[in-house]
Amino acid sequence: MDKPLTILYCDVCQGRIEDAKKGYVIWRTSEQMKSYDFKIIHQTKCDRKDYPSSAALEDFLGSEGLAYLLAFLSLGPVKKRIGQKPHCDVKDTDEFVDFFRRVQTPYYEEGRRLFGNPDYLDQNSDNNEVGPYLPDALLKAIAKYGVER
Repeated sequence: MDKPLTILYCDVCQGRIEDAKKGYVIWRTSEQMKSYDFKIIHQTKCDRKDYPSSAALEDFLGSEGLAYLLAFLSLGPVKKRIGQKPHCDVKDTDEFVDFFRRVQTPYYEEGRRLFGNPDYLDQNSDNNEVGPYLPDALLKAIAKYGVER
């Protein structure tokens, strides 16, 4: 089992990113200036030229990363009070929240590999919208079902 929030998986090559300094996040921006299609990648090795926006993976981790992620969802009260217009917005909230959980929720990155498992889905069919994503629930699911690497 991976140590939570230290090992991430590249969305291009599927390989492990064991050092956040070697990871990068890329995404696209629509004509309406909405960000979408966030991918975690190995820096340089798996870069994609068709993704014009990028930032260091480290920028999305920890409490400072939480502040950075939230800026995609809200300008915040300080900037609103001084009349600034948003420069970040997301096109697909569900897709962004999946990325958000990958970099902020312990065991989510490893546990998300179970989301196609019919037994796991059946087990969670009566669960609420929070339960399957709680760290303890993810940890138990990983232990019960294992994950493919």
